[in-house]
Amino acid sequence: MINLTAYKEYWECLAKRIPLITGVLPVTVDEAMAKRIATLKTGSVTLFVLPPAAESEGKNIDCFKEGNECVVFVMEKYDPQRRDAWNVLESSQVVTEKLKSRMLDDLASGCSLMRFDVSTLNTLPETQFFAGFAGWSVGFKIIT
Repeated sequence: MINLTAYKEYWECLAKRIPLITGVLPVTVDEAMAKRIATLKTGSVTLFVLPPAAESEGKNIDCFKEGNECVVFVMEKYDPQRRDAWNVLESSQVVTEKLKSRMLDDLASGCSLMRFDVSTLNTLPETQFFAGFAGWSVGFKIIT
């Protein structure tokens, strides 16, 4: 399983390398989270980080390893009466591509946390996320 503190710190450091990202928000499912999300400013591009789910990939006790299913969301808060979701997807796509590029750079440089399987890197459009957000989810698998 991935250390959550190190995982959160990785995303905070990565976001600092992409000036268009205005914040990082580790996501939990509770009332306080909904209130925090509601206070984000229109036009902000937030990186929502979900805790990874771990699943055993080991066949024997001497070589135990886990596949950690990871998902982050690059989401822009917008006013649906002024912009449509397609326009938000277009603008947030630029940020998402920069994020993936930095992830690949970190993998190539030997980052100990981001040892992800490149073949598992998936990007999906997301609209009507928390009502008033649109953007992209980026999924990948890290082996620990």
